[in-house]
Amino acid sequence: MVEFLQNILIYLRLYNGKIDGIFGPNLRNEVIQFQRQNGLTADGIVGPRTWLALRPYIDGGLGFIVPTNIRYSSSILQINLESLKRLYPFIEITSSGRSVLGKNLPIIKIGNGSKEVFYSASFHANEWICSPLVMKFLADYCYCYTNNLPIYGVNARNIYNYCTIYIMPMVNPDGVDLVTGEISPNSSLYTNTELIANRYPNIPFPDGWKANIRTELTLTCNFLLVGNKQDRLNFLKDSPHLLHEIL
Repeated sequence: MVEFLQNILIYLRLYNGKIDGIFGPNLRNEVIQFQRQNGLTADGIVGPRTWLALRPYIDGGLGFIVPTNIRYSSSILQINLESLKRLYPFIEITSSGRSVLGKNLPIIKIGNGSKEVFYSASFHANEWICSPLVMKFLADYCYCYTNNLPIYGVNARNIYNYCTIYIMPMVNPDGVDLVTGEISPNSSLYTNTELIANRYPNIPFPDGWKANIRTELTLTCNFLLVGNKQDRLNFLKDSPHLLHEIL
């Protein structure tokens, strides 16, 4: 979330440091300046009232909603979904359940057509870049539909009437938050996952982490359940430690 804040303040020309996710003294001073400009208590604490004052910029006032130049965590996803729902109430947001850590697993529905399409992103935590990709597509599509514009050369309203699109933008929020730095290195959760990662010394940690937060089993291994037993055995022949979790 610090990178998200830094990015906004850079666009507002209040912060000229680098986006590093560190809430240091320079960033605190720029937060204080923003608070003074908006009649808030100038304490450098980014609480609910400060976030409320930032909402016009979060909701597209900077020319975009979905940031594509910072690490994209589940917290940023949630903020973006709230923005899109405020701006485009015709989208439907439901939940497919919760992650191991209790985080919401949202699904967005857009369109009224009989042809159904499903997009998903971030099964693998280290592929989190796919989440802002599908979210930016959603934001662009909503904008084009509202303004009767083409998207990628096709009229957005024609797509809306022809297709119903479902988007699950972050299948593995726990793993994504580990890779993107949302989970503190000082936490027991981080330490426990690092112990698992130590079994694979050739894979960088946490950047190379793929799985959910409490096992080395990647979520895509669940797809193997639709095959026969021999298919699963063939796939897992080089990973015998996963057999008890799949078979």
